[in-house]
Amino acid sequence: MPSSRPSVHPVLGALLTALLMTASVLVGAGLPILPAAQATGAPHAVDAPALPPKPATDAAVSMDLVSLTPTSLEEGSTLTARVEVTNTSSEPLPALSLELRTLTSRVTDRSALASWQADTTADTSTPSLATSPEVDELAPGESTTLTVTLAADELGYSDAPYYWGTRRISLTAVADEDPLASIRSFMVWRPAGAETTITQSVLLPVAEEDAFASVTDPEAHQQSLESGRLAGTRELAQRDDVDWWLDPALLDPPQLPVDPDPSDDTGDDADDDSAEDATDPEQTGDPDSDSPIARTFEVDAASADLAASLRDGVGDRTVLAMPYAQSDLVSVEQADAQALHRAVDARGAAVWEETGIAPEASAMGIEGTMADGDSLQALLDAGADAAVVPSSSLRPDLNAAVTPSSVGVYESDDGSELPLLAPDPVLSDEFAHLTGGSDTEQTQQRLLAETATIASEYTTAPRHLLISPSSAAELDPVAAGAALDALDEAPWIEQGSTSALLDSVPERSWTTDAQDDSGAPYALGAVGPGEVLPSGPGSDGLWEHRSTVTEREALDPVSLRSLDSTWQQLGVLATAMEDDASLDATRLQVLSGTSLRWSGDPEGLSALADDSRDAAQGLEDRIEVIPASGYNLISDSVGVPVTISNDLDSPITVRPEVTSDRPLVQIGDVEDVTVPAHGQVDAAVPVEAVANGTVTLTTVLTTQDGQQLTEPVDVPLTVNPAWENWTTLVIVIAMGLLVVVGVARARRTGASTRAPAVHGPEDPEELSRSGISTVDTSTAAKAWSARAGTGSGTPAPDPDPDDDRPADDPPDTDHREEQAP
Repeated sequence: MPSSRPSVHPVLGALLTALLMTASVLVGAGLPILPAAQATGAPHAVDAPALPPKPATDAAVSMDLVSLTPTSLEEGSTLTARVEVTNTSSEPLPALSLELRTLTSRVTDRSALASWQADTTADTSTPSLATSPEVDELAPGESTTLTVTLAADELGYSDAPYYWGTRRISLTAVADEDPLASIRSFMVWRPAGAETTITQSVLLPVAEEDAFASVTDPEAHQQSLESGRLAGTRELAQRDDVDWWLDPALLDPPQLPVDPDPSDDTGDDADDDSAEDATDPEQTGDPDSDSPIARTFEVDAASADLAASLRDGVGDRTVLAMPYAQSDLVSVEQADAQALHRAVDARGAAVWEETGIAPEASAMGIEGTMADGDSLQALLDAGADAAVVPSSSLRPDLNAAVTPSSVGVYESDDGSELPLLAPDPVLSDEFAHLTGGSDTEQTQQRLLAETATIASEYTTAPRHLLISPSSAAELDPVAAGAALDALDEAPWIEQGSTSALLDSVPERSWTTDAQDDSGAPYALGAVGPGEVLPSGPGSDGLWEHRSTVTEREALDPVSLRSLDSTWQQLGVLATAMEDDASLDATRLQVLSGTSLRWSGDPEGLSALADDSRDAAQGLEDRIEVIPASGYNLISDSVGVPVTISNDLDSPITVRPEVTSDRPLVQIGDVEDVTVPAHGQVDAAVPVEAVANGTVTLTTVLTTQDGQQLTEPVDVPLTVNPAWENWTTLVIVIAMGLLVVVGVARARRTGASTRAPAVHGPEDPEELSRSGISTVDTSTAAKAWSARAGTGSGTPAPDPDPDDDRPADDPPDTDHREEQAP
């Protein structure tokens, strides 16, 4: 709602304001109004932008603001401040007390807040309005809590509703009337009748710095979930007054291996069949008794519990999607790692679909020092639906009297548009300092003072502020919760939803005139490339424009392309596996390599890429073809066995692709083969011989769609086809035809007689000398010689071996004569 307009003419109103401020000063201190730095001396340089300052190193005490109540001070209420004071000197501190002072003028310039809070010197610029009870003595190293109270009516603030807003107060530790140090803080004065409000929403990053921690360092991940950063984020995320900028990786718990219990396989109640299968080489892949057992994989219980609490806690809040694992998609796109880019998008989309959460937009962020037109264009090219950019980079004048709503739209030169969420950088930095190591009560008071100062700015158009702390901040859930409670209690703040900012973009349902009374919110409006300016905090904690853009440190493109190749390798392997749960850890490792956390650490990213590549190769090497020493083909066709081994924790289905280096064989198609986990199978490859010779068979395993899984394995094959092959059959048929033709010709020509064969004894000498059987011609020569001696013209017949007559007994010539023709 707009601030209330004074009921007098603007010029008279200004004079009235000056008179009231002068009067309040005269009543409160009797001193002229001076800027805080001039009134109290030069402030100490802040240690970090927006962070409450630390005391000087030589200070005698350190002071910690325990509480400052109420959240909103009004007539009739009482201001109460409690401060813990510690003696940091080497001497006791006598008569220790706490003094309260204030400046009655309203803070209208946000820069005054930073300069006031930064000063830690003892404040003696105005008289003390109230003092706590004294502590007699505080020994070195000891602490005590001092409490000071004062009725609101005694502070001297104007009760006119128009002059509501932030007031400055100081709390000074005094020892024996000697001022030692001060805490400078704020109180919001809200008199009766003040009705001005501003809408506010908090966008809380919900992410883990290392999405791979559950696999690489389970103990640290568990500690973070139980009592560390994730535990705090989880507690804050359950509040209804925060929206989420959520990393879908937190909703996607990894599957981790569970070592099998050997006792489960040796129970006495197991039947004979199951016991037989457990030792079957085809089932285990190893005939030995100690063969490996396939591991099972289960979702990490702690991560699953976190995911369930986030799913259940979504409710009606606005959810913006981070890239999966906080991926730097701009670097991925510039490295042309397209497979990796698609994987990040697909993994995130799958998580949103599975959980039923519908994000308002996929948002990417830009640091203020890196903001310019080119950086926003890079987000568009990377696929962002919205950008989160500090409002200081989108406002031409950071000293303007009115702070606009945290929304606008970027219009590129090519006509494309990108919705802009523009968190207030100072408020976001303050919220990020709600950690366990800072004075969170001072931070809380600064948040209240900042919002009240913005809400009290003179405008008739409503505004909606966005607070979004850094995702790197390790928020303390107690401190951040207390700050959120205080913001909820503040009467000048109305809780809104981040989605309302985004909803105003399509129709441009806003105004860029702070004094517009149409009811449309005052917003940043359309921003062109030349209007996006780099910005960052200055030494005084105030955000300012920078003259040059800080170049973003893109992730190493060589490492990203290596991760891209590894992801594709895992994808090929997954298509062959029945259950790819064993790839989950390596996949998460690859995706975590795209995270913004590797910006500025190319060596670390390179090492991660190498580890991922080795892990993927190690998984792929578990599938192999076991080569034989060689094969002999003695038939015209045969099934050549190819032994496939699978040492993965899941069954696989592969296709052997066999080729020959010479056309001596023809290889038939091979059916897909399923190999059990930690097992092996012999696949028969049909081979048909074409000709004799030696060939080399090359075997490669592929997926069912033809993607290569293994390196080629060469095995020699000797081809000796048998008689039944076609070449031999043709020769046999030709010889048979020749025999038939010869017989037919002999019958036709009448050649039916044959020459008599020569018979005779073997020559023993020739047989023993050469091993050749020949006729003994010496016997025939002796017979002719004997015949020549008797005058006969023919040789004498060989003696009858069965004739037992004496050698001088003449043969029966009569009988020979009877047998003669």
